[in-house]
Amino acid sequence: MLDQETALKLVQGKPWHHNFEIIPGVRTSGAYDPTGLWQELELPDDMSALTVADIGASNGFFSFAAHRRGARVVAFDFRHKDNSGFGLAQYINGLHDIEHHHANVLDLSTGQYGKFDVVLALGLLYHVSDPYLALANCAGMCADRLFIESYCIDQLLPDSLSREPVMRFIPDGVRFPRHGQVNADRSNFWGFTSSCLQLMLEDVGFKVERIKVRGERVFIDARRVNWNDENTRLGMAYKTIKPTLRGNDPSTSHAWNIF
Repeated sequence: MLDQETALKLVQGKPWHHNFEIIPGVRTSGAYDPTGLWQELELPDDMSALTVADIGASNGFFSFAAHRRGARVVAFDFRHKDNSGFGLAQYINGLHDIEHHHANVLDLSTGQYGKFDVVLALGLLYHVSDPYLALANCAGMCADRLFIESYCIDQLLPDSLSREPVMRFIPDGVRFPRHGQVNADRSNFWGFTSSCLQLMLEDVGFKVERIKVRGERVFIDARRVNWNDENTRLGMAYKTIKPTLRGNDPSTSHAWNIF
């Protein structure tokens, strides 16, 4: 762990997202305090038996918080850790045993990274171009509990529509300014109703145990209930069907298998 004076010099003047104390007396100047969301997860005080994937880890607050409770943590972000604040916070803390992968959520797979007891996808899905694929990848890496926190459009819609599984596309605010952009952030692609996210989670094999909407944000705690992806539509969405070879004589009807 670095001394306070050196740490302060390294932290100051950086565009942090998470507002948190890296070491005693050294706090980032981020725009968002994630402490309340961490408490809302209601994870056990002793996480030494758990593995955690923090997908879209950003500056690393949730990774470090889970690590402090004893979890084995693997973080993922589309920015390299030395360019996201994660690497700097890790260096200041001396927490070099947290794995960090420079990877886009749309490229993640169970085959490459394995499964985790807990998967965190906090402030993530509305930032990706294909949210169903992103959710499917998060779900595929989750053995038990999947936590989602996202931008929510319930309050922007009429009551009858806000209860429907609606997803709203958000155009690039730089190129199409007349449409507006959430938080002036061009990385926002989608807004969801809470019903939409709940049904998407159920579609990939999870049961929503808790869901809370607060203004333009939604928090969801879901648990895996379907252990066989063959029972979901994931194969139809992102795979090809294994072919059945054609018969030797194409002039006979039984040579062709149509499915």
